[in-house]
This record gives sequence, structure tokens and C-alpha cells, in this order.
Amino acid sequence: MNIVTVRINGVEYNLKGDEREEYLHKVAGYVDRKVRELIESNPKLSTSSASILTAINTVDEYLKKQEEVHEAFEIVKKKEEEEKNHKQEIDILKQKISQLEAYVEELTVVLEEPKYKEQLEVKEKELEVTVKEIENITKEREILQETCKKFMEENNILKAECKEYKFQMQSHKYKTIDLQNRLIEAQVELAKAKRQSYPFVSKEVTIKK
Repeated sequence: MNIVTVRINGVEYNLKGDEREEYLHKVAGYVDRKVRELIESNPKLSTSSASILTAINTVDEYLKKQEEVHEAFEIVKKKEEEEKNHKQEIDILKQKISQLEAYVEELTVVLEEPKYKEQLEVKEKELEVTVKEIENITKEREILQETCKKFMEENNILKAECKEYKFQMQSHKYKTIDLQNRLIEAQVELAKAKRQSYPFVSKEVTIKK
């Protein structure tokens, strides 16, 4: 057993313990520091009161640390359970992978048989033909789209030209009507002039529209 002399708040004490001297000095230093902190914060406290409060605070810290340790232990325990479950899941997945690998090997052996091999070759050829047909249809579709686009552009041009022709025809129609009206007016003026030049002629003038 070790015996050490320590000083707590200026008072010497003899500590006995099976622990090492360094540890006993460390404990005494911790208590001395806590007692001094209490007295500095409240100078009216006596040494005995400060010692009791230090003991209470120390026990409080100890119990809180104990709770933290317990919570940490529970967390570790929970993590261990989760790890155990994950390990079981991994083992199950490994078994499934092994089963799948065995199934693939069996299937490979079966497919290597002549009749299945021939069927696979036929299916591969059919697939190649289908792929080529799809490619040809795709190309034809692209050509048709391009042709349709050109036709639409030409159709738009023709529509614009047709619209212009209609406008010109309408203009010519109005011009023709105007010329007809002028012709009628000229014929009327001519008839009037003839009557004035030949007053004894009572011939009717027929005007055609």
C-alpha cells in the first residue's frame, strides 16, 4: 500500500491506497482544484462546506459520466446487433450468389448441347435480320421525312405564288371593269356628238356592255 502526503486548499493530508503515487497525487490535485474553484467563486464558504460541495459535484459528474458510458455501451451493443444482422444478410446473399453461379454453370452446359446451340444460332440470325430490317425502315423513314419536308416547302411556295396570282387577277378584273366603264362613257359621248352634228338623224344608238 502506498502512502502519500497531499495538500488540498492549503491543508496537508495523508492518502493511503493500492494505486500508484502518481494516481493518488492526480486525485488529490483534482479535489484541490475543485475546492479552490468553489471558494474563489464564493469566498464565504468554509473549507468543510467547499469540501462537501466538491464531493457532491464530483459524484454528480461521476453519475453523469456513468450514464454516458451506459448510453455508449447501449449504442455499441446496438451497432454490434446491426453488424450481426448485416453479417447474416451478407451470408444469405453469398448463398444466393453461389446458387446463381451454379445455375449459370448448369445453364451453360445445357446451352452447349447441339440442339440448343442450333436454336441459339437460328435466333441470333433472326435477330440480325430483324435489326437490319429496323435499320432499313429507319433509313426509309428518314428519306420520307426529308421528301415530305421538301414537298411542304414547295407547297408553301406554290401557295404564296397562287395568292399573288389571285391578287393580280383581282387587279386585272378591276382594271377591266374600269376600262369597260370608260368605253361606255366614250360611246355615250360619241353618240351625243353625232346628234349634235346631225340633228335630223333620229337613229337610236344601242350600247353594249
